[in-house]
Amino acid sequence: MRTRLAIPALAFIAALSVPHARAGDENVVYETNTEYVEIDVRIEKTLSAWPKLYEKLVADGKKFGAENRDDTLKQWRDDKSLFRNMAYSFSQVYRLRTAAGPYVSVIIDQSEFTGGAHPNHGSTTLLWDREKNAEADFEKLFKDTANGSADMRTLSKLVLDALAAEKKARDVPFDLTDMWFKDWKPEYSQFGDPSLAPSTEPGKSSGVTFHFSPYAVGAYAEGDYTAFVPATALMPLLTPEAQKLFGGERPESDRNE
Repeated sequence: MRTRLAIPALAFIAALSVPHARAGDENVVYETNTEYVEIDVRIEKTLSAWPKLYEKLVADGKKFGAENRDDTLKQWRDDKSLFRNMAYSFSQVYRLRTAAGPYVSVIIDQSEFTGGAHPNHGSTTLLWDREKNAEADFEKLFKDTANGSADMRTLSKLVLDALAAEKKARDVPFDLTDMWFKDWKPEYSQFGDPSLAPSTEPGKSSGVTFHFSPYAVGAYAEGDYTAFVPATALMPLLTPEAQKLFGGERPESDRNE
């Protein structure tokens, strides 16, 4: 990869957004390196254990790569000066969160640099039903996700308490009146991207982690936030079927997620 800065732009943003990546653990599904754009899309090899899921991720990853290549090429042709002699960079990595019951929980780490003041990065999630070979709706694990319902007020407090603990651990003030929470409501859509957290008990999940990208609940400099809510606190909010997914404790190794 051609070096334009002190370190390659793509390597820099990938290091920011994909701290769990390890050499040799991923398959490259899309890669390009031109004068105007660098794109790298990878899938953690463990996800190939579920062929239909892997097939979907490959298709999604190739689409991500092709769309960013085509969009960037158009911008390059329109006005090369916007690039300031640097290629735009895009990275996407799919990795396994955990598998519990019929579900496979996937994290999708994204990063990009398009000439701004700094790279942007964040994560989204995907829940896969390996029995139906189809994407599942995480929201349906909960009994009642109606806006403002008693269950959503309870879940809201659990997520906010977890975020407060994360902020305290980083020596960052937590204030519900600041700009990051002024529009917060007890609504499922407010709670970040959910994933099933791994567990010390095989085949189970220890709880749900809600993932927030930079700017969602704090300044860019604070980075991503992951709010972990243990299964013991979630049980009253889950459907009877969903309750069967949970057990054990969160591994210590997962606390840096």
